[in-house]
Amino acid sequence: MKNKTWSWRRQLAAYIIISMVAFGLTAIQIPSSRVYFQRFYGMIDPFLAVMLAVVIGGFSLWLLHFRWGFEILRGRATIRGIAVSAGFATLFAVLIVIADLFIRYPENTNIPVPTAFGFYPAIGFVAEIFFHVLPLALLLLLLTPLKSRLGRDRSVWVAIILTASLEPTFQVLFSGEPLGWIDFYTWIHVYAFALLQLWVFKRYDFASMFSFRLIYYAYWHIVWGVLRLELLF
Repeated sequence: MKNKTWSWRRQLAAYIIISMVAFGLTAIQIPSSRVYFQRFYGMIDPFLAVMLAVVIGGFSLWLLHFRWGFEILRGRATIRGIAVSAGFATLFAVLIVIADLFIRYPENTNIPVPTAFGFYPAIGFVAEIFFHVLPLALLLLLLTPLKSRLGRDRSVWVAIILTASLEPTFQVLFSGEPLGWIDFYTWIHVYAFALLQLWVFKRYDFASMFSFRLIYYAYWHIVWGVLRLELLF
């Protein structure tokens, strides 16, 4: 049986719930984890960062939904999307762990447990909005005049390919360390990760894309984040 797309009202309700969880997780970690948020937000207040993400993300998802057919949640299709995301996340986790055994990322790469349990879902939500949802919406707006020439699907893929480059470029350029071959691997790894996430967004929905990041974070930043301190340092 073909899955019916959820109404926008129900999808918006799902987005509000996700947003409230992200905001709540941020709130309960302030001020004890403020120093960890500063690694990602700099001098921007964590509350402000998540509030901006909620508002900007809501508008961007509305635009992507009504003009380009992207979904926030699709019911049964979301379950398949999460399953696909779990498979990809496991693959990328294996790759980054193997790389870490040889590259040796810095000891403080991962936020310590138990703070990590609430920190990564909160930071992950903001990352999805500012690295994926917002830039994808903006690029598709810019490509609108070329839509008739490129076609709908090709326009989306051009925007996806460009959007996927933002997060790896940010990680490499703002790491605070001199660029080296380790950054080359990191860029390729994160770019491929982002590209597949955006494909999941296009094929399934936002919830599936977000779950991709959360499952990967669970492997890399929490499970391996604990083990690597014992094994590598």
